[in-house]
Amino acid sequence: MPLLFQLQFTSSSFFWLFGCLALGIAYAFVLYGASAHLGKAVRNALFALRALAITILSFLLFAPLIRDIETTIEKPLIIIAQDNSASILVSKSKDFNQKSYTDNLKRLEKELSSDYDVRSFSFGSDVKNGLDLRFNSPVTDISSVFKLIQDQFSNRNIGALIIGSDGIYNRGPNPEYEARNLKSSIYTVALGDTIPKRDLLISNVNFNNITYLDNQFQVEVTVEAYQAQGSTSMLSISDKSGLIYSRPVSINSNEFRLMVPITLLARNKGIQQFNIRLSPISNELSVKNNSQTIFVEVIDGRQKVLIVANSPHPDLTAIKQSVEINKNYSVKVSLADAVDAADIKDAGLVILHQLPSLSKNGQDILKLAADKPLLFILGAQSNVAAFSAAQSILSITSTGNTQEAIASFEPDFYGFTLSDANKQRIRNFGPLISPFGNYGLKGPSNVMMSQQIGKVVTKMPMLVFGEDGQRKIAVLAGEGIWRWRLEDFQESGNHEAIDELVGKTVQYLSTREDKRKFRVYTSKNAFDENEHILVNAELYNSAFELINTPDVNISLTNKSGKSYSFVFSRTTNAYSLDAGVLPAGEYSYNARTELGKDKYTAVGQFVITQQEAELRQTRANHQLLYALAQQSGGKLVFPAQIMDLVKLIKTNENVKTVSYEDRKYEEPINLKLVFFIILALLTIEWFSRKRNGEV
Repeated sequence: MPLLFQLQFTSSSFFWLFGCLALGIAYAFVLYGASAHLGKAVRNALFALRALAITILSFLLFAPLIRDIETTIEKPLIIIAQDNSASILVSKSKDFNQKSYTDNLKRLEKELSSDYDVRSFSFGSDVKNGLDLRFNSPVTDISSVFKLIQDQFSNRNIGALIIGSDGIYNRGPNPEYEARNLKSSIYTVALGDTIPKRDLLISNVNFNNITYLDNQFQVEVTVEAYQAQGSTSMLSISDKSGLIYSRPVSINSNEFRLMVPITLLARNKGIQQFNIRLSPISNELSVKNNSQTIFVEVIDGRQKVLIVANSPHPDLTAIKQSVEINKNYSVKVSLADAVDAADIKDAGLVILHQLPSLSKNGQDILKLAADKPLLFILGAQSNVAAFSAAQSILSITSTGNTQEAIASFEPDFYGFTLSDANKQRIRNFGPLISPFGNYGLKGPSNVMMSQQIGKVVTKMPMLVFGEDGQRKIAVLAGEGIWRWRLEDFQESGNHEAIDELVGKTVQYLSTREDKRKFRVYTSKNAFDENEHILVNAELYNSAFELINTPDVNISLTNKSGKSYSFVFSRTTNAYSLDAGVLPAGEYSYNARTELGKDKYTAVGQFVITQQEAELRQTRANHQLLYALAQQSGGKLVFPAQIMDLVKLIKTNENVKTVSYEDRKYEEPINLKLVFFIILALLTIEWFSRKRNGEV
């Protein structure tokens, strides 16, 4: 990169230059004009040295600018990107020779390096430096090449991009869209065979990763077959109990595709493995793509709701029907005289209908349900005084009379939401029977509905929510929900309004808060086999403050019993772990830590699914490769023509060396060269004067 210097003179610069020269001559004349004992030659030399030094020093005071021109020559950058996915060998043509192609690709890299700056990469699931020609990547993301170029070489002189691939991609966006941002020519080497081979495969499986116990869930299996007309196969699904589904598949064309919807039942909780398999046909390309394994997490999310009533009442059936609309809840109704203590213990929510009552104080029930969320429903049979003493949300002073009250919604309730349409329908429902008296809130609470007496909206709560210690409590001050359910159906032909009100009330009260002090969880329950396993951990002290003082150890164990041990890294106030890439299979984890004298453990499960994406498409997509080359001004070639790329690139007028000029101006006083010139002049003068006795 040559450097050029040029002084920038103006008319005033020349004027000052002559003035500085005159000053230098005058200074030298004063110093040496009267030195008669010096020889003429010595005196003239010293005169010239001093005059020149003073001229330069004085001229620097006027700061003339020097233009500095730096020229940089940048060769064109040629990027070679080779597809390293397994489909290269699966879809290879009959005349493809892996060793010959590998040798030619390395030869191409070497020949281009003599004239260009060449960078080589291999891509599959990600992009790696260098040419990796083992063809073993489980997935292909061609778009990752263009993202890499955009991130790392956006400001470089990119001459051309060479992509060797079969055009099959199964991850990332369409490469054609990503390639539009590249302004250079793309040359593609078309690998693989576009002629379909006889093969039967499961090309895709759609399913939900999570379902609930005893619920049905659907799996959609897409079956494809090529050059197999007239063949028959058997599609089957099995789990750990054995075969659970099967059906024959008759292939009636050489380009066969069938989507099979299958309904399965989640019979066991936890991560369940389902093996989907097609029986092989004769002479097919590969049997590895005839099967696929999926994992579904089955959650037992059902909660038990217990309704304990003072006496039979139509409200009980109405509430039960509204709650059981959500399949995650099971409802049991018991009378106070016959309630089972085990039912209270198992319940996630207890609804007390008109309890405590005038005939039953219900203290034994309240004692058993001391740690359970409660919903009190008050009515004509309620013992209001006993109710007020039994909870810390609402107090009522009543003479035992009742009143009719219509629901009026409070605008500042944010516990959960109801649709505006259902709110309006509930406002128009008939009144509930509420205790008459003075109402007062005991502590912090959220009123959802107030009582409207006639046309007057009062401050007396009809439905109020609060907390009593660590549990949620709600009070519905009115009986007659069954009438609302009938009115809802009479007016709209359904029970949506009352079902939403009751359902969300139950859901809000029964939501379980995680009170564990030590929590460990993976970033997701199912990972791909080439994906990093990420695990997070949280530890809380007795005040439920997040801390990360002690070490946390974890063991990951696969189904065969092999264990991998790790220690978590600390984040700001929690823990994280990157366990890297592990073999496919089912894993359980056991994490351990100690805080003082307390020991904590956490267990869980996750799965790593084997990637078979490269076997689901066996026909090369040369149309994509042709489109990439065509839209960029490049060309598609076949493996036997790979060395032709050298000539094609050299004759491409867009592949040129670029010259950059960096121009900048600076004062000469900043140049070291000027300093050394002045120093040299004054040094020579000083030694000459010393030798001749002038110093």
